[in-house]
This record gives sequence, C-alpha cells and structure tokens, in this order.
Amino acid sequence: MRSIANTHTAILTSMAWLAGFLMVAMMVTIVIDVILRNLGFQSSSVFFTFSEYSLLLIPCLGAPWLVREKGHVFVEILLMYLAPRARMRATQAIGVTSIIVCLVLAWYGFEVTLRDFTENRQDTRVFDTPRWMLVVWIPLSFLMMAIEFARFLARGEDFLGSMGAAANPAKDK
Repeated sequence: MRSIANTHTAILTSMAWLAGFLMVAMMVTIVIDVILRNLGFQSSSVFFTFSEYSLLLIPCLGAPWLVREKGHVFVEILLMYLAPRARMRATQAIGVTSIIVCLVLAWYGFEVTLRDFTENRQDTRVFDTPRWMLVVWIPLSFLMMAIEFARFLARGEDFLGSMGAAANPAKDK
C-alpha cells in the first residue's frame, strides 16, 4: 500500500514540475517571439502553437498538486457563518461533490481520449500531433484530483486551506 502512495506522490509531483517547466518554457518562447518581431522578423507559428498546448497542459498538470497543497480556490463566506458541526458537514459535502465532479469529468475525458486514439484523430497545426496525446492529461488530472479529495475525506482532514481551523470543530473547542 505504501508503494502505491509513493507512486501516486511521484506522479503528482512530476506533473507539478512539468507544469512549472512548461510555464518557464512558454515565457521564454514568448520573450523570444517578441524580440524577433521587434527586430523585424516574422512571428513563429511554432511559438504560438507551443503556447496553446501549454495553456491546456499547465492547469491539467498543476491542479492535482494544488489540491494536495490546499492551494485551490474556494469561497469561504458561507462557511464562516456556520456553526462548527454544520461547517464540518458542509465541508464533507463539498468534498464528496468535488470527488463526484472530478470523476465524471475524468470519465468523459477518458471517453474523448479513447475515441481520439481509436479514430486516430490528429491535431494539425504546426505540429501534426495525435489529439489523444493532448487530451490524455485531462482525465489523468481529474482522476488525480478525485484521489486527493478522497484522501482528505478518508483521513478526516480539512481540505479548505485557510478555513482549516474554522472548518474543524475539534479545533474550535
């Protein structure tokens, strides 16, 4: 069981590092593209396409890590006005809802990826890329996020970053 958890952590961390690398690489390509245009050269469609692909991949690769680190966005105003027990129940309901939504999106993403793979669909821009290679990150990302939310619930841990003390009735006493 420990090796499964370690593998999961390694995949999640690798995805986050790849997202960070893509952000830096995208920034560098944009800077190079702007410099080349200012020097009178034509803009490269390779840079544009790379940025498009990166804008799809970065959120998919980084989101599971953000969930684990409790860096995801949430609205806490309603939770602030609930009693501790109601906060705990609301947090659990949010967790279950998050798992369900992530699993549904992972399932549909898997269907799209599988269809793209079996029908050999191509994304034909500057790079002729099998489309499934671009969209496979969507179901993986949502599956990893569902696992993270499930881990929080299984451990009884709060996953709402700054609401940690407020959403945990044991800490309110």
